[in-house]
Amino acid sequence: MFYVGIDIAKRSHVACVMKEDNTLEIKPFSFTSSHNGFKKLLIQLQSLSCDPSEVIIGMEATGLLFENLYRYLKEFAYRVVLLNPYQSAKFREMDTMKRVKNDNIDSVMIAALIKSGRFSEGYVSEDQLQTLRTLYRHRASLDNQIKSIKRQVGTLLNVVFPEYDQVVSDPFSVTSLALLEKYPTAKHYSHASVDRILKTFRGIKGNNFNADKAQRLLELARESIYSGAAKEGRALMIRSNIMLIRTLRQQMQETQEAMVALFEENTSEVLPEDQEVMADLIDNLRTIPGVSDKTILALLAECGNLNRFHSAKGLNSYLGLYPTLEQSGDLAKHGRLAKRGANLAKKAIYLAAVAAIRHNAQLRQVYMNYRSKGRAKKECIIIVARKLLQIIYVIYTRNVPYDPERVFVARPNQ
Repeated sequence: MFYVGIDIAKRSHVACVMKEDNTLEIKPFSFTSSHNGFKKLLIQLQSLSCDPSEVIIGMEATGLLFENLYRYLKEFAYRVVLLNPYQSAKFREMDTMKRVKNDNIDSVMIAALIKSGRFSEGYVSEDQLQTLRTLYRHRASLDNQIKSIKRQVGTLLNVVFPEYDQVVSDPFSVTSLALLEKYPTAKHYSHASVDRILKTFRGIKGNNFNADKAQRLLELARESIYSGAAKEGRALMIRSNIMLIRTLRQQMQETQEAMVALFEENTSEVLPEDQEVMADLIDNLRTIPGVSDKTILALLAECGNLNRFHSAKGLNSYLGLYPTLEQSGDLAKHGRLAKRGANLAKKAIYLAAVAAIRHNAQLRQVYMNYRSKGRAKKECIIIVARKLLQIIYVIYTRNVPYDPERVFVARPNQ
């Protein structure tokens, strides 16, 4: 067997080939991230004069920089192992006993890690799920941008109209954004009236802003402690950010619809067989009370095909939905949730557990059972999240609808 270690970078990569006796058959060499560079690597691999099945290639899953090379090598029937950069870094530290790092050393350490067999193999999902992952992470990025803008507006609002939240609980609701766009600071209410304020909400469905609230808002604006400094500049900033929030929300909605459309049976007259199966799986997962499309999409985007996990416990470990443990002698201390894992999916499952406690009678009972034993609220939510993950795994792998009678058949390990 030959073991190939590849250190991934943006413009060029470094590779080496290790033999069974830990010596290097091919010393570290550089090749560009291009067609010619990939061919150079392939020529070196073919010079080994062996079947592709006798070669194992390892590379770190660095962002998405690995993807093109990964798929190129797979076309030639090579086994390519994706490594979490965390485990390769720890292996390098253990092997060298010091924090030495350069591209040549990294390629050798990756080859040695592959040869040792002491690695956890990563995963690249098929095109449908890869598309979902791209869209989901784009949506998460849009959401983070909105949160950042909200912080900026909230900070500014605390200066230009600090009394605003006494009337409006959510400054970023559709109603509030319309109001802030017209009256961005307390000083902009100088020529306002109750009728003019209420006209702002015409055409907004479901708004409950009444005359009493408008009158109260006017009184607070007149009594506001805001001095009026830089009024127009700050008003421009607030209005500009409101436009950004609306645009980003629209993009999030379009991205969400595109993700759902990937698995809808009505997206085309004839679906590929695997897409029909996936559409059925999505429909079955939707039968779980408290689990929304957002949860399902997050899990599939970050974890891929759940059938690749041998058990619900393996899926749980992949997400990092477990507390840290520090043990010494008779002392065992459980800490917060592990920082490692698929954080976006972990967050989605946690929020789904919170929703399930309200909307799913069986999982609410699980929560109450552990609360009655004196467990903390957050700890009980984690227990429900693990149980929910177990249910999702069973429904996915067996392609069956939710069965409430089976919730208490098997409990997740706590």
